[in-house]
Amino acid sequence: MSTDKKISNLVEQQFPQFVRDEGPNFVAFVKAYYEFLEQANNVIDTSKSLLSYQDVDTSPDKYFEYFHREIMNSIPRDMIANKPLLAKHIKDLYRSRGSEQSYRLLFRILFNEEIEFYYPGEDILRASDGRWVQDTIIRVGSPIVGDLNLLIGNTIEGLDSGATARVERITTTFAIGTVVNELILLDINGTFQDNETIQLLNDPTVSATIINTIGPLQDVEVTYGGAFHRADDAVSFTATSGVNANGIVTGTTDTSAVQWNINDGGSGYTLGSTVTVTGGSGTGADFIISSIGSTEIISVNNNTIEPMKDVVLNTSPTFVSAGANTGVIGTNLAAADINTTLSTAFDFDTVTVGTITGINVTNYGQGYLTLPTATVVEEQIANLYIPDGSGGYKGNNADITATNAPGSITSVLVNNFGQDYNRYEQVSINNLTRGGTISGLGIPFVSGIVTLPGSYKDTKGWLSWNNRLQDNYYYQEFSYEIRSDQFTNTYRELVNTILHPAGTKMFGRIRLFTETEIPVVTVDSTSLGRFVIQSDIEMSVPEVVSGGESEYVADDGAIESYPDIIRDTEVETTTVTTESNVWLYSPGTGGLFVLDSATIATYSSNTIALWANTPISAMGSPYHLVGNNTVFKVEIPNPGTGLIIIDNYGPTANGLYFTNTVYSNTSLTLTIPYAGTTLENGSFYYLANTSP
Repeated sequence: MSTDKKISNLVEQQFPQFVRDEGPNFVAFVKAYYEFLEQANNVIDTSKSLLSYQDVDTSPDKYFEYFHREIMNSIPRDMIANKPLLAKHIKDLYRSRGSEQSYRLLFRILFNEEIEFYYPGEDILRASDGRWVQDTIIRVGSPIVGDLNLLIGNTIEGLDSGATARVERITTTFAIGTVVNELILLDINGTFQDNETIQLLNDPTVSATIINTIGPLQDVEVTYGGAFHRADDAVSFTATSGVNANGIVTGTTDTSAVQWNINDGGSGYTLGSTVTVTGGSGTGADFIISSIGSTEIISVNNNTIEPMKDVVLNTSPTFVSAGANTGVIGTNLAAADINTTLSTAFDFDTVTVGTITGINVTNYGQGYLTLPTATVVEEQIANLYIPDGSGGYKGNNADITATNAPGSITSVLVNNFGQDYNRYEQVSINNLTRGGTISGLGIPFVSGIVTLPGSYKDTKGWLSWNNRLQDNYYYQEFSYEIRSDQFTNTYRELVNTILHPAGTKMFGRIRLFTETEIPVVTVDSTSLGRFVIQSDIEMSVPEVVSGGESEYVADDGAIESYPDIIRDTEVETTTVTTESNVWLYSPGTGGLFVLDSATIATYSSNTIALWANTPISAMGSPYHLVGNNTVFKVEIPNPGTGLIIIDNYGPTANGLYFTNTVYSNTSLTLTIPYAGTTLENGSFYYLANTSP
């Protein structure tokens, strides 16, 4: 007989037939009683549901309350999380208490929020706590056998050196179009060698060759030190192939290179006069004449006696036609005879000569512990033996002496290795710190085994940096800070009861967010000639509503910034709005100077009325300004844009002037004359095209 598992359906059949016939009301009463017991949450219904009630997913709320009271008594009833789901996993929370994961889970349960952690102990200053790391790599290439990725995490060996190391990772790069694999090594034992084969330890199925022809520049042997450098100057290393290497000068000498001084420029010299440098302990020094002064013109006979050695003077009609001479002779002399005057027979040229006023050093040389000497001879003039009036002869009477040039490089340190340097190609050493230096030269050291420059991975142990002294309160080993959108008082007791590890100290920091636009200041000029910084900002400041406000206010009324302020003070925030009207002036660099030369053409297109009441002294140059090392950071527009002049010179200082014409980034005119003479460095500001 089918049934719906309800007892009330079976009651009637349990009575004898005579009871059902003679007492139907009694039977109906008993059936109704059992139907009542089978209603929801009554005895029979409850007894049949006991197995489902033990599952929190299907248990009625009134039974879940007993469960909550028994094992989750510290968890608030108004939590956001799904209560049955939490009950099933509450053991995970309890087992992980004290860990970051347990805190994150609790805040998701209570506030549906992701929190951040900060440990003040991480920023405590500790002696010798810096993390200094120097990576060593080997560069390998063809021939390659097998898959080099199999080397990662395994030990390699050098077949020639016997050195071993563990490969941490592999990076791939290119050198002059060739693929190069860089193996970053750990636990190095021994020294690998250039051009040797490396392979998996005791396994030749994966191997490669260390390459050293092209690669990073690791060191430079100085072969020519140049001049005028100083120790600690920054330098770059350039070559045809290599790029991006730089470093510093670590040593210089003042007794290697030489420069030249003109004691007496003499006379009778041209720019092409012969310079001969002799003596001294070094090599390479040389110079040329770059300029002459006090010039004069000297006639020089270009004919020589040698071609005329066989000529018979009394022959005719000419020396060449009747003589025995077979040499090459000048045109005039070839047509001459004994009746020809010397001025007609000889070929004379005019030569412009003068006093040496400038020389250009073409090579400063090196190794000159003792100084060389120099002679300068203009042979075609010197051979004429023209007296100079001082006991000498023109073209051979200059006095130029050598002195040591300071700052010849002796050694350098490569800080940045760069890439693609060829070990057989000379590099140039160029000064990046100062101008006027003479570049040095050196031989590059390129190897397939590279120890990279060391670096600190953090600032641990750095004095006068961002680390803090231990105060045994906030900055200590056993404190931690929770950064949340909730006020600390909201969760302090819950955290202390459920998760907080004994022996530690908790701090709370509230995160407040608002939307605002950053105001930009306006530089203005008042009638008093002072700068005024203007910024109109309307802001609703958060209001302290807790009773402990006075506890965090110093005697001078300023809010003190301590962790307790954030932890113990409740704040109601409102949206911050800002508004700013901006005219931004840019500072000029270098100086602006009044142009000395005035011209009436400047005013040729102006009406007389424009200058009717202007003094003559105010016209012309006083308002045409030119620059000295002046560079406007951005373009100055034309015309009618204000240029603020601040100079403290006379009654026109600190005034607002307007540009009339901008010629370049170092030259402009003003519509109102500026009566000063010089604007010092940094003393002027201008409104640029990029301003609002």
